Amino acid sequence: MSALPVMLTVWLLVILYRILRNAGDNIIDGLFRILNSLRGVKSTSPEAWAFEFPGANLIQALLPVLIVFGVGFAVTNRPGRRALAWVERRIDRLPILGFVYSSIRQLVDALKGLGGERKFKGVAYIEYPSPGCRLLGFVTANYFDAQTSKNVTAVFMPTSPNPLTGFVVIVDDEKVTKCDMSLEEASKLIISAGLVSPMAADEQVERKA
Repeated sequence: MSALPVMLTVWLLVILYRILRNAGDNIIDGLFRILNSLRGVKSTSPEAWAFEFPGANLIQALLPVLIVFGVGFAVTNRPGRRALAWVERRIDRLPILGFVYSSIRQLVDALKGLGGERKFKGVAYIEYPSPGCRLLGFVTANYFDAQTSKNVTAVFMPTSPNPLTGFVVIVDDEKVTKCDMSLEEASKLIISAGLVSPMAADEQVERKA
């Protein structure tokens, strides 16, 4: 079982490589079809251009990645941002495609936010749905609620095994129980649906040593 993570990682890398290679092959094939049509040469003709040489598969796999990086670099300047904003406005107006695009954009923004300045402040327990049961959540903010005249804590309660979805609860400070787990340990516990438990206290001391 110790070799299983390595095997799964290699398997996922092979699948990713095949996906990128097929995407690059379609891009290059489409480009050559256009160029050959401009020359008046059919793609099945012996005179048609082909993309076959040692190392071509690697270039085909890298091409989609380079295109994504190129587009990302292009939208970092002001003309690129304006063009991207214009395209986004047009897509948002489409009935179904606009909803799909906005959902994907929110997912990407959420992933970016996890590693940015808006990091979670800590891990906490909320007693729910009955006494003795606790939900694991991430503390996002602390503030004074003028309506209740109490200090409250905003806690994001992620779902398992997808921590990008969940809900936010506003709880009085005295009802929030601090958890000693790190953000990484809590995330692993949620993503694995409890299969990956946090380390025991003696293991934590040994790791620090």
